[in-house]
Amino acid sequence: MFKLTPLFWQKRRHAYFSLLTASDRRRKIVDLFVLLFLAVSAHIVAMMAFEGLGVWQAFWLTMTTITTVGYGDIGAVTPYGQVSTIVIMYIFGIFVLAQIGGEWIDFRLDRRERMRKGLWRWEMQDHIVILNAPDRDGERYLAILVQQIRATPSLADYPIQIFSPNFPNGLPVSIASEGVVLRNGSPEGRESLDVVDVAEAAFVIVMSVDTRDFRSDSVALDILDQLKQHDLKGHVIVECVQDENRDRLRRHGADAVMRPVRAYPELMVRAMAAPGTEVILENLFDVQGVRPERFDVGFPAQPWNSLAARLIQAGFGTPMGYIDTEGNIVTNPSTTEDVEGRGVFLMVGHGDVPDNAALADCIGSVGQGGQP
Repeated sequence: MFKLTPLFWQKRRHAYFSLLTASDRRRKIVDLFVLLFLAVSAHIVAMMAFEGLGVWQAFWLTMTTITTVGYGDIGAVTPYGQVSTIVIMYIFGIFVLAQIGGEWIDFRLDRRERMRKGLWRWEMQDHIVILNAPDRDGERYLAILVQQIRATPSLADYPIQIFSPNFPNGLPVSIASEGVVLRNGSPEGRESLDVVDVAEAAFVIVMSVDTRDFRSDSVALDILDQLKQHDLKGHVIVECVQDENRDRLRRHGADAVMRPVRAYPELMVRAMAAPGTEVILENLFDVQGVRPERFDVGFPAQPWNSLAARLIQAGFGTPMGYIDTEGNIVTNPSTTEDVEGRGVFLMVGHGDVPDNAALADCIGSVGQGGQP
């Protein structure tokens, strides 16, 4: 008997603390409403039996009593009616009603806290899912990325959810203020990707945790392997640290593979808004790829479309802009605009750079200009 007593009290204490910390407050609120209904019903019956009141009058008296309004037009006058009111309403009913109010407030606060800390199960569709976040300067990168998404008309209305363990205390204000929600956890862990509704997502972005660690590609491969278990309808974009892993990532289901360029979040946005443009933009960062070049070759006033057409037909490259006579740089001018300047910017391939003399003959040079 004495051996069982400590175990009994231990279980009672565990049950008590479990009740205090239980997250299923909704069930408790329902139970309290059942008790409140029983108390109200019992008091109505008591008032009808002991005070001779009708159903409506008994209900009216019960409501004014339990809410402590005390309207005063009707009251219990018999001893049995007064004792019933004291026991059922004053001792039990009002206490239960107060408990419901307290539990409801706690439920709302707990719900908000769980949402803030990424413990809430969001049910989303046609949204953007960001799996993982950069370990270094991730807040700044994500804040700019989200701002650019919101500034892009074709992406502005997409809900955004981040699935990462990097924000245990919730998203920073700079990110959360843009309507972004958090799911706290590790996408490459045992937790199912169903918690972020990847199957319903319009875009799935798999970010590299560390741009200087090749093992980030292994994490990306693990996530892609999990994504295969879902019937994805969205566009999957994966960051790749080591170029040799690009083909592997594509074979595992990545629709787009790109370098993790942390200084330029807009690159990721362009990959979503206009799939395929990330290949063109990445090529600009490759020494073996195409690149913009400046040619200080003057040209007389002429329509931009005429100048651009002659340059393209001559195979000198794609004109991107020009330097006007005052030294101002103009990009992507109107095709019908008459332009005059001292230089042009061309997109040229590696090892295929024209010389100034050939350009001068092509666009009708008025003489070579110096640096603006």
